[in-house]
Amino acid sequence: MTKVLMTLQKRLTKYEITKIIGGRALQLSLGAFPLVEPQPNDTAFTIARRELALGVLPIIVRRHLPDGTYIDIPLKEALEVEKVAV
Repeated sequence: MTKVLMTLQKRLTKYEITKIIGGRALQLSLGAFPLVEPQPNDTAFTIARRELALGVLPIIVRRHLPDGTYIDIPLKEALEVEKVAV
């Protein structure tokens, strides 16, 4: 059996972006400290979007592969590949 090397994109999918923003907005609404300076009339959602766009979240995205293994991609590395439009 030959092994085929897969090329993985380090770009975040729209589902990963949604999961990161939603999870961080939940943390902020439960009392977590924001990692960016809050503006007047900001909601937890807008703060979470700004944190993701600036790349200040210490998050690692884990992608599961079909063979049962996984690959961890640091958020900063994924944001360097392509600027995320949030």
